[in-house]
Amino acid sequence: MITEKVAQFIAEISPDAIPEEPFKIARLGIMDFIGVALAGSKEEAGNIIAECVKEMGGTVVSGVIGKGFRTSPHLAALANGTMGHALDYDDLSFTYGAHPSVTLAPVVLSLGESTGVSGKDVLTAYIVGFEAGACISSPLAQSHYMQGWHSTGTVGIIGATAAASRLLKLNVNQIRMAFGIAASMASGLRQNFGTMTKPFHAGSAAFNGVLAACLAYRGFTANENIIEAPLGYAKVLGCNDKIDWEKASANLGKTFVIANSGIGFKPYPSCGGTLGVIDAALYLRNKYNPDISLIEEIILGVGPFENRTLIHKPKRGLEGKFSMEYCSCRALLDGKITLRDFTDEQVNQPEIQILMSRIKCVERYPMAVMGLDSTGLNPQSVTIKMSDGKEYFRETPLNAGMPISAMSNEQLEGKYSDCSSLVLDKNEVENSLSMLRNLSSLPNIRELMKVIAKTDSIL
Repeated sequence: MITEKVAQFIAEISPDAIPEEPFKIARLGIMDFIGVALAGSKEEAGNIIAECVKEMGGTVVSGVIGKGFRTSPHLAALANGTMGHALDYDDLSFTYGAHPSVTLAPVVLSLGESTGVSGKDVLTAYIVGFEAGACISSPLAQSHYMQGWHSTGTVGIIGATAAASRLLKLNVNQIRMAFGIAASMASGLRQNFGTMTKPFHAGSAAFNGVLAACLAYRGFTANENIIEAPLGYAKVLGCNDKIDWEKASANLGKTFVIANSGIGFKPYPSCGGTLGVIDAALYLRNKYNPDISLIEEIILGVGPFENRTLIHKPKRGLEGKFSMEYCSCRALLDGKITLRDFTDEQVNQPEIQILMSRIKCVERYPMAVMGLDSTGLNPQSVTIKMSDGKEYFRETPLNAGMPISAMSNEQLEGKYSDCSSLVLDKNEVENSLSMLRNLSSLPNIRELMKVIAKTDSIL
């Protein structure tokens, strides 16, 4: 009974039973999320979702990041999750099977502020949500994703519900009900990549996770074994094989996936499937500085996962974030990738369009694997063939930012400062960063939320 077993883990695991490393990674995940959400609050998608949430009203208890107002926890989670994923600059995890922090952090921050819990409580709920989500997603993530589901929405809601249930202190039966409710709201289609609806999937997962837990807390009922049921979550959302749930959950609460496989933090504001070709293209640009006008052909060596899921002929800025062709060409042309590169004007720049027309994608590497044994995306390579006969090649064995080649704390703090400074002044950036460095000892999460939501006072 996997639903029951995961529910017991969520309700019963003690913070003292969690090693220090998961807390370190969870802290970085929350910090990274807040930074990219602050930057995302300036995007059109961020403005629209915040305006809609503000019009909906709600109880004034949970801050909307960067927007200067509070609303109900589920509505704040919706806005914050959407803004956090708006730039596709947030973290990812192949063991969680999705982008973890944009579905977990909005939940623990919004509920944490409304209930006035400590930073340690927020971190514990984040870890619990990650572990529950990874346990349930690991056997089905691959087939699920390849069928067209966007797992940040569909897997993310499981982690979000677990995190919300932990903070609301639900008992085992209530958590089983919460999962049953959440499973009927799990959704998100990859066809919407390159549009504002893609980040909405993250916000929706956070929103529904909070809602499911709140309903269960009040006695709302659902199927108590929804994950493993014959017409339940795993079967309906993409896994026709019989799953060995005992094996999948054998180490739940004993070893922590978040520490073993970690989280990948992005050095570039684009889809994870583009990171390897960006690294390779930047290397070739820096080492050889090829004359763009003399490039005859560019061959991108990729895997089936990226080749079949990303956008090959982008026309809009958002589509550019999901295009290996655009990202590699922009890296070759400018020698860098920035937040300002993903506009309609930049994607349709004539020089970029001409260069993209010379690209060919070749599947050279095996399919990337999602699940508990995953270390990230497969290798990628860039080959540049020049008109004078010269040829330049670079392979990226493992994408930058993945756990094995992780960004340093200094790099992550630099990323946070860059992103947050789009909304916060210098003192607010430093104040929030100081609290995030010491999140596990922060007495009340409301102190942090006041700064990042730009609200006037602590509740």
